[in-house]
Amino acid sequence: MFNKTGLYLFFIFFSALFSKSLSQEKAIDDYNFRFTFKLPDGWEMKDLKQTKDKDGISYSFERKDKKMTIMLLAFKLSSVKNIDDFIYNMEKDISLNIPQKIGSYDEKDFGTYDMKSGRYKDNNFEELIFYFRTKLPDAPNNYVYMLRFIMELKEYNTDTENKVKEVAGTFKSTAE
Repeated sequence: MFNKTGLYLFFIFFSALFSKSLSQEKAIDDYNFRFTFKLPDGWEMKDLKQTKDKDGISYSFERKDKKMTIMLLAFKLSSVKNIDDFIYNMEKDISLNIPQKIGSYDEKDFGTYDMKSGRYKDNNFEELIFYFRTKLPDAPNNYVYMLRFIMELKEYNTDTENKVKEVAGTFKSTAE
């Protein structure tokens, strides 16, 4: 059993631990494009742009040490989009300058949305890109997302890949 001093110290310890864990990550929640994900401490938002028609949005984040950037694109659609068509369009979009894909896609189904991810590489950069799409045929809107992690070749390793997958693993579509 704790005495009052022990209970007080226990409370202080867990309060400090809880507040520290809250300060180490920040949630990016977008109600209009129905998604959320969490960034660990050490990231800054660099840019946010929305299309005139308000059917697309682009976020840009950079690690404070400048070793990696994240681009998140989200599009609002009137129907369910074929994920392979979305990937093809993103990979071929000249303005995105996505390098050559290495290997095959990883896939995961989350019920109301699914994901495919791939690794890309050229002479300067290594990228991990996660493509998501909602699949809600009766909903007024569906969404597609591209979560793109870009780093110089020298920064890519297994540890970096695992950290990227942790961040990507926090991405959730909140569309219903």
